[in-house]
Amino acid sequence: MEQRYQLVYKKTKTYRVDYTYDNRQRSQVDLWLALPAPSMTQRSIRILSQTTPRETALLPTGNPLAYYEVGTGQRVVLSFSFDAYETRLVPAKTAEDQTDGETAGAAVLTDEERQFYLRSTPLVPVNEDIRDEALRIVGDAREPIEQARRLFDHIVAHYRYHWPPTERGALAMRCHKKGDCGEFSFLFAAYCRALGIPCRTVIGAWAAGKFQAHAWNEFFVDGVGWIPVDASVAAAMKYPLKQLAFVTRYGTRSSGRRYFGSLEGKRVIFSFDSSLPLIPAYPDDAQPPVPAGYQSFMVGGEMLAWGYRSQQGTAPYLQPAYVRFAGKPEPASVSDYMGTWQVSETAFGSAASLWIKRMSFALFFLCLFSYHGLSLFHMRLEWLNTLSTAFFTLLLLTLILRREAYWVTYLFAVLMALSLFASLQLF
Repeated sequence: MEQRYQLVYKKTKTYRVDYTYDNRQRSQVDLWLALPAPSMTQRSIRILSQTTPRETALLPTGNPLAYYEVGTGQRVVLSFSFDAYETRLVPAKTAEDQTDGETAGAAVLTDEERQFYLRSTPLVPVNEDIRDEALRIVGDAREPIEQARRLFDHIVAHYRYHWPPTERGALAMRCHKKGDCGEFSFLFAAYCRALGIPCRTVIGAWAAGKFQAHAWNEFFVDGVGWIPVDASVAAAMKYPLKQLAFVTRYGTRSSGRRYFGSLEGKRVIFSFDSSLPLIPAYPDDAQPPVPAGYQSFMVGGEMLAWGYRSQQGTAPYLQPAYVRFAGKPEPASVSDYMGTWQVSETAFGSAASLWIKRMSFALFFLCLFSYHGLSLFHMRLEWLNTLSTAFFTLLLLTLILRREAYWVTYLFAVLMALSLFASLQLF
């Protein structure tokens, strides 16, 4: 069967990731840490430094899994760099004419891989209700890419981005009609798998500083490959303020429709899929009862003492780690459960432009709000208005240089210019 679509890849930037886990507990913490796996969008992975693990295994997803026994006051570190690639799904004839990117060769999955990415899990259940709803959504569509597109459009239209979620998993998303990036991803994966389309949740982060966790999807089509989808970003783009925040903070594209089949190449992948086996096995049988006051979470329809129990022998997801505490964690912060990470651009000019973007964005809003706030008290400091225009001009130039400007930023530029001209009485 002739393929109607093809994926085109283009290198964007080189990033460095610095991960640390500090054991601040009074006893040993066991740590399962996903090591980066190569993909078409994350290539040339170079391990720069790594604490030697007690043992290493290979997950079905291709991720190496490192296991550590971290003593009190000890630290685990992992630093690596990689080349990031943007992705575009284009008609096959168009792909043949591409001069600014490369296309992938024929793609196939083994029977074991296909079965793994069609399985039912607590976070991504595949049942009759899910299947019936998926069939209703896709209607008369029979081609996998068109089916996936209709699923994407349905989720974006009928579900709302909300953080933090009260529960984790596709069933919770269907119930509450809102969730964060994880819930969007779990629901899309459940719909795809129910229709026989292999799909995985990609667990990672935005390449935009410290601890910017994110999740999205990839579904597989024979002869095309892993096609990216980010329904949560597309849903957020329906709201102008969130659109501005995402574009300015993460360098996303401004059109939600472009997040079916395309990604901007400004992310890091920690691991693939949910409900991953832990090697060596998580010692649930040896764990004492959950301590009083230990905070549990509803994950995949069951209460889970995260970090004190596994979920049927698996980690719900690795972003990029799962831990085992010997007692009630003290202190209990997100970094105690996951560790922390910093993603930075390695090229000097690229890193400098990112710093200028953030600095000018902050100073622009500081001056703008100060100017209008003082105006309420009849204190019109026109030099603040001039400064806000100057900082926005710097921001706009930086966004253009980084190819992150879009119509809202240009509209802001026009409004700022009109405000400045009015204040200088040039009209």
